Amino acid sequence: MSSKVLLTGAATAIDQANTALDSLFAAGVAPADGKDAIMWLREVEVLRRRVDSAATLLVGVIDQRALHVDDGHASAGTMAQHVARLSGAESSARQKTAKACRDLPMLADAWSNGEIGTEQMHLLGRVHSNERVAPAMEARQDELLADANNMSAKQFEMKTRRWERLIDEDGPEPANERNHKNRNATLRPNPWDSSWDLTGFFASLQGVEMREIFDVFVEAEFQADWAEAKARLGDAVTGADLNRTPAQRRADALFRIFQVAATAPDGAIPPGFIHNIHWSAAAFEEMLRSMEHDRPPKFDPDDFMCRSQDGHDVDPTEAGVTTLFSQFRRIVVDANGVVIDLGRARRFTGSARTAATAPHTCCVWPGCHVSLSACEVDHLIEHSRNGPTNPSNASPLCGLCRIRHKPHYAESVIMPNSGADVLVSAEFGLSCSA
Repeated sequence: MSSKVLLTGAATAIDQANTALDSLFAAGVAPADGKDAIMWLREVEVLRRRVDSAATLLVGVIDQRALHVDDGHASAGTMAQHVARLSGAESSARQKTAKACRDLPMLADAWSNGEIGTEQMHLLGRVHSNERVAPAMEARQDELLADANNMSAKQFEMKTRRWERLIDEDGPEPANERNHKNRNATLRPNPWDSSWDLTGFFASLQGVEMREIFDVFVEAEFQADWAEAKARLGDAVTGADLNRTPAQRRADALFRIFQVAATAPDGAIPPGFIHNIHWSAAAFEEMLRSMEHDRPPKFDPDDFMCRSQDGHDVDPTEAGVTTLFSQFRRIVVDANGVVIDLGRARRFTGSARTAATAPHTCCVWPGCHVSLSACEVDHLIEHSRNGPTNPSNASPLCGLCRIRHKPHYAESVIMPNSGADVLVSAEFGLSCSA
């Protein structure tokens, strides 16, 4: 490969650099041990920084001499993006950094010598593009260079951004006040696969408080995974043995925050709140058949419905399983729009409680006459044994009868008898018409 640039000295240098890189690859990028790997990382990074500096210097020269105009490009950054096949972000970063290098010669020289990282220089380029801050950067070159050499990339960015905020006192309004006005959060369904996207934007104080709470919940999810893995594998457990990835734990932690908020005594969610899943009868029956025969469900699009009460589609397989084991209640509607089943929720609340207690005036256990207002509504076939949370599987029992007759009560069923509900004990043969 031979350079085609017109300046002879530069063409020779480019050819020599390519030859050196060919020799490097031929020798092999293969550290001998850990200490040697550290030296490789440092020295190859210096090479990268110097080449990045040259590439950015090139964009700066093109911009200063307006060489992009000859080929019809709107700017030097646009020319670099097109010719070098760069992303828009990378070409913009080079153009801003090139302008910063002209005003910050000490930092530009350090970069060309490999003493400061490309990421740090791109950050300085973005900060320098703020015209209200750029003049102050010239007097701060020593401090910026020392920070870049002594801090991690994250620490350097935090300190530089903080300095920019403090210096930029003449902005249109305080940045955090602007951020607070623009705060936003959205939770949108994906129409293609029923998944959900959560995004948010907050000012500093809200963000800091939310992050601290979020971190506590994430740590709790990690500790739960760690305890489970330790119980399964013993003290030799490692991070690779955990059931969930960090990303999954973060998602579950956020979901847990919502759940905790919903159960808070002084929260906005009313007591006894139940999530309702609305099904069409045909879809629900097909879901049950597919679960029974262990096959994928085959739904008819014309009569399919599985959604939240607000009309958001829900994955039917997930909803079918979830309504069996958590606080979701199914509402099955026939072709005429009539509710034919108020399915599983763990507790009888609201209309479900009203429907379960309407036929009765007292505890239904034989011989007990405790008034209805002193009773609890519970499952005849227990929820843990797949008993549905609907009026046909519920009756009021006083606290004493629930404790005393629990083993027998769990095997009881409700049977119709001339319009009255009759409780039949499987073991004692007792009945009590309410």
